Amino acid sequence: MQKKYQNIKAAYPVIINQEKANLYLVHIIDFDSDTSGSTLSEAIEMARDAISEEGVARQNVGLPLPKPSFNVKPSKDTIVTYVDIDLAKFRRMSDNRTIKKTITIPSYLNELGREHDINFSETMTNALKAKLGL
Repeated sequence: MQKKYQNIKAAYPVIINQEKANLYLVHIIDFDSDTSGSTLSEAIEMARDAISEEGVARQNVGLPLPKPSFNVKPSKDTIVTYVDIDLAKFRRMSDNRTIKKTITIPSYLNELGREHDINFSETMTNALKAKLGL
């Protein structure tokens, strides 16, 4: 049975410094951690992943998440922005367990697939990812 965790949705402040044309350094204030990205959007995405990973790790060992800080002021040449997290969504997207599903396909496709050694589970997984834009 899978353990139930409280879903936490929050927005945490981050400070972003552009070091050079393709390097943005991110300081995650409330977790006292750092990450980076080669573009501003990648840096924000990396911050979201870092905060979410830390949040899940803390939940897994029973530790609380820090409360988000407010009124963080940027200094010269920095950007302060808030990064939103959804820990339940992050857990779902990180869950690599496999689930057995029964599907129905035409008989001729089944035969052709077997003749060509097609892995039906892999094909269905790839098709679902493409359909869902993942």
